[in-house]
Amino acid sequence: MNAARREFLKVVSAAGIGLAAGQAILPGAAGQDAKAETGYRHRIAFGCWIGDMRRTPLPLQKWPAPQLDEEAVGSFIQAMDVQREAGFNLLDAWGLFATYGYPADVASAFGDKDRRAQVARLLDAATERGLGYLFGMGLFSWGYDEIIRADPEVQGHDREGRPLEHVMCGSNEKSWGYVEKILDHALGEFNFAGVHLESADLGWCDCPECGGKYGRVGYNARLNIRAAEYIRSRWPEKLVTCIPINWVPLAERPHFNEAELDEIVALSEHIDCFMDQGWTGTFVPDESRKAFITRLKCAYGTSAGLWVYHSVRWDRASYFLPYASRTGAAIRRHFDDGARASMFYQGPMTNPGVEINTAVGGRLLANTERSVDDALAEVIDRYYRPRDAAVRQRLVELVLRAEEAYFGQWDAAAFAERKIAMPGELHLTGLFDETPGGAYYLLDPYLTAAVRKAYRQELIELLKQVASLRGQCNDEGRLERIERGLGATLVLVNTIRAAKGEG
Repeated sequence: MNAARREFLKVVSAAGIGLAAGQAILPGAAGQDAKAETGYRHRIAFGCWIGDMRRTPLPLQKWPAPQLDEEAVGSFIQAMDVQREAGFNLLDAWGLFATYGYPADVASAFGDKDRRAQVARLLDAATERGLGYLFGMGLFSWGYDEIIRADPEVQGHDREGRPLEHVMCGSNEKSWGYVEKILDHALGEFNFAGVHLESADLGWCDCPECGGKYGRVGYNARLNIRAAEYIRSRWPEKLVTCIPINWVPLAERPHFNEAELDEIVALSEHIDCFMDQGWTGTFVPDESRKAFITRLKCAYGTSAGLWVYHSVRWDRASYFLPYASRTGAAIRRHFDDGARASMFYQGPMTNPGVEINTAVGGRLLANTERSVDDALAEVIDRYYRPRDAAVRQRLVELVLRAEEAYFGQWDAAAFAERKIAMPGELHLTGLFDETPGGAYYLLDPYLTAAVRKAYRQELIELLKQVASLRGQCNDEGRLERIERGLGATLVLVNTIRAAKGEG
């Protein structure tokens, strides 16, 4: 990225998002001015799909949920209030116009009057709260199923020449025409703050002129460079982030090799932020992160080490999984290495664990010098309004104990024995079911038989703690929802143990 564009973005950002939110804009690029900074520059509340933040479930809905109805919009606006207070300055949630399939004409996806009105409501609500909204752009995968069916010429292929259902061919100029149409409508007709580019989540073209020519990372880097340059040429004020999901063959190795890291450095000249999220750990190894960040010409970001992916089919209050301590430690560790961006996963704010994780995480991203306990105590005061300091401390201890009760039980050896990486992204259940799926997060390798027994006892003790706090907070039903989540989890654990003959 050239110096003029970087300065232009800094000025626009300060005049818009930052000042509107009352937040200080942190100067400098990744690797620069680190001593003067105490917080992340790009603090992104990541949806990740609109439906994932719904307050009420859709029990028979395939993932990702396409509904942009009153419940989806109202739920997201409620989340924005928490996000704004926490100190986030950017939003990122997909599914505004399409999930798997933009129509072949593209334009009609943006032409529905009711949907346009709902998108406008979200963007206006974000602006009112000083938040910039990033447009989620599936670059050659995500959103092209109908286009491929209508125009098979643009379909991508794997290395053996087999057609790919979701993927367009990046060496076909017709494919780029569809990509540019989507960007033209989204950025030309709506006030998005920038674009989240994601090119390989559902696969990538591996034909001789695409992945076959440049390799998996080289090809995807080139797709993102071209898309970023198109965006820059038309909307130079827009922030461009790039997400490398599926760029590394995780079944073979967990990290980029040296040649791939060089491709990322070249890509960094064209984007504003490279988001190494960390689905099972970051693609850049922990021990190499600090040195690698100094090579980048853009900001480097992660997703704070751990997050839960919330199933839209599940009762939103059927679990309580805070993880403020773990994300707090990762936020500080990554910041010390030079990270200046974070995509912090969101969920339904009616779930007390989600609200706490978001509220604490945003505060720590905005000021990494704060302790988790300090930020958590502020969040307890804000949302639970305990009657005195002693009750506040008991609530803090309840949240920290609930985190340790589940995540503290994970056994690295159990994961390694099954050749499974410990997750950064925890799926409570399967993404692709058509009914509310099983509670996979309570099964091996997450929890072994012995650990389920210990977790059961911790759930009982946590329920006793919640009961002892009744009547001592003005929490608007939050303690009741915590109790509901703990109780529902205890039923599931007891059911699993009974079915397995463990107790």
